[in-house]
Amino acid sequence: MDQPKHQYNLKTILGSVLIWEVVFWLAFVGLYFYLIEQVDAFRFENKPFLWAMLIVPVLILGFSLILIWKNKVFKRLADARLLSHLTQPISSTKSFWKFFFLRNAIVFLIIAFANPQYGKGETKAVSEGIEIMIALDISNSMRALDLDPKRDRLKLAKMAIEKVLGSLHGDKVGIVLFAGDAFVQVPLTVDYGLAKMFLSSVRPEMMSNQGTAIGLAIEKCMASFDFENGINKSIIIISDGEDHEDVAIEAAKFAYEDNVIISTVGMGKLTGTPIPDYQNGRIVGMKKDFEGNTVTTKLNEKMLQDIAASGGGEYTRAQGSYVNLNGLLESIRKIEKTELESKLYTDYKDQFQWFLGLGLICLLSHLLISERRSGVIYKLQKI
Repeated sequence: MDQPKHQYNLKTILGSVLIWEVVFWLAFVGLYFYLIEQVDAFRFENKPFLWAMLIVPVLILGFSLILIWKNKVFKRLADARLLSHLTQPISSTKSFWKFFFLRNAIVFLIIAFANPQYGKGETKAVSEGIEIMIALDISNSMRALDLDPKRDRLKLAKMAIEKVLGSLHGDKVGIVLFAGDAFVQVPLTVDYGLAKMFLSSVRPEMMSNQGTAIGLAIEKCMASFDFENGINKSIIIISDGEDHEDVAIEAAKFAYEDNVIISTVGMGKLTGTPIPDYQNGRIVGMKKDFEGNTVTTKLNEKMLQDIAASGGGEYTRAQGSYVNLNGLLESIRKIEKTELESKLYTDYKDQFQWFLGLGLICLLSHLLISERRSGVIYKLQKI
């Protein structure tokens, strides 16, 4: 009669485990689909973590195999008389509860990692701003070092654009690169980090057709706008202005007629300066024409002033290594901002702490429970 007291009652333990699993999974699955489908303010922040609950069947299988193995070991270890001296009596009930708390500790910790959240309410988020296209001159003349002996015009222009991007809030911005041709490098976006990343890679070598086609750049900027969205728009042209055609002025007039304000930034000095010739990223001399004469470049300030005047904007000029765009930015900020987007979102509050607490309580209970049968109960059973 003593041997069963030194073995696990598999029927009792595994039957209790099976009953609990049926109850748990019916309640969990029912509650899960109710909350997900019927309660809009509920969600799991890290839902993929819930797949870890598939470990529960594996845990039950392992627990069952261990119990079977232990019973076989006990049978082979000694006869019934010796078992009472070699081992402590086992409580199948305590074995079940020990496993029960371990299993639930794992489940509650998995739910805690999935982080169930409950929304406190809906909030309306409104984004207001304007659309700004920046046209950047990347012709070879922007290699000139007349503004700063260590940084060419293009480098200073890129620094100025980064400053503009850093001061914008909610406005959409895009970038057009131009020389003898023009193309959109960054479509209109509110991702200023993305715009800065693309800007960092800009070089004159990106344009094989050299020149300064400001008019074409304006056309590319205009084509980037959606004129049906009702959002106010602006164009900033950063160039040395060496465009000797009147196409840019006419393009600026047409843009202003469509309520697009064009401002210009002059890069360079009014006196001629040579253009460095680069090979493999290093200066090997100064650019020369077909007759061997040194090619020079200077700021065509009047052209840029006329474009800004025709486009209803302002003109500013780089002073040394500093491109002061404060006045230009102020004029842009005066443009009436329109609502870019409006959306409702739910402010969620974390609820993982409840399940984390339950998981730790279950884990502590598992550690405190012993499989040994109570001494008092064991003695009473022997009477």
